[in-house]
Amino acid sequence: MIIEYEYTTQGITTHYAALCELIETDNGRDNGQEVALGSSIPVRLMRLMGQVPEVIIPEDMNGYSARSIGEYCFAEKCNCKNRTFETEWEELGRIADAEGLHELSGSYIQSVSLPNSVEVLESYAFYNCRKLKSIEFGKKLNTVNNDAFMNCRGLDILAVRSDVNEPTGVKYFLKQLNKGIDLQFINGEKNILGSFYYSEYTESYEEIGPAHIFQLDMEGEGYRARQLFNGGVIDVSGYDGIFEAAGALESVYTMSHMAIGRLRFPVALSRESADIYRSYLKDNIMDILNWVVREKRLDIVTFFSNENVLGEKGLEMAVKLAAEAGWTAGTAGIIELGSNIAGSIKKSRYEF
Repeated sequence: MIIEYEYTTQGITTHYAALCELIETDNGRDNGQEVALGSSIPVRLMRLMGQVPEVIIPEDMNGYSARSIGEYCFAEKCNCKNRTFETEWEELGRIADAEGLHELSGSYIQSVSLPNSVEVLESYAFYNCRKLKSIEFGKKLNTVNNDAFMNCRGLDILAVRSDVNEPTGVKYFLKQLNKGIDLQFINGEKNILGSFYYSEYTESYEEIGPAHIFQLDMEGEGYRARQLFNGGVIDVSGYDGIFEAAGALESVYTMSHMAIGRLRFPVALSRESADIYRSYLKDNIMDILNWVVREKRLDIVTFFSNENVLGEKGLEMAVKLAAEAGWTAGTAGIIELGSNIAGSIKKSRYEF
């Protein structure tokens, strides 16, 4: 079946067309009866067409709700094994041509927002979505089948609509993502409630003895951090507790991401852990500024300034790096920060 819906945000309305398959309800009633009782009909989303690479699936799609994201749903080539009649795929193509819709798949999509109704990501749901940067989802999504994110090399933000102390399915996402990833807990207004960075880790197999027995070796604190959940709730104190040990293995980039996330959004952060994070930033500020300026993160420079971890020398270094990178807006913003803290940083000292 094909479901068409519209979504409006910031005054802009986007049209979508979705190929779906009905899902039987748990209580055995048919979907027509569910509608009569005022409930949305649960469906499996199999393919989606839209107008922009920022994908939004609302809670209600004209009387239907996405309960599951089907196999290969957003994969570049349509290998969905749960295909319905061929005529529906042809009809979906005709609608896309008539409405000017793009197939939301592969390297086209950049972000995806799933509704709270979604509970399952089926295998290879996001296969080869190489430019996908972020995915937002609800706390009921607690089934992530094998290789759902295979080759999603650009994915670096997971955002779950939940409080930090609530059980979610984020640990199932993290188990499939061994690259560096930023986990954010957000509210309905998309304000960040907590931020936890999980570093990249590597897997390798070592053969033991002549019996051809292989032992799986994990390298990197990122693997250990991914195990710190209690009943689906993140173990915040455990996460903070691995920071100092991680310093022997992880890069400044990783360590500073961990510290910045916890200090900017200090949910359940003890004073002792806050002091450890802040000391690390102060001790490594010059190295940290290299990636901060490279990624044009004026918000982080401002945070450093407010937390008194930057200092006048750090401000001067930030201005110098921004100017060398040709980051005009950042240079101006950092100089303004400097005028509030250290009197002024004369622009004539730098070449623009």
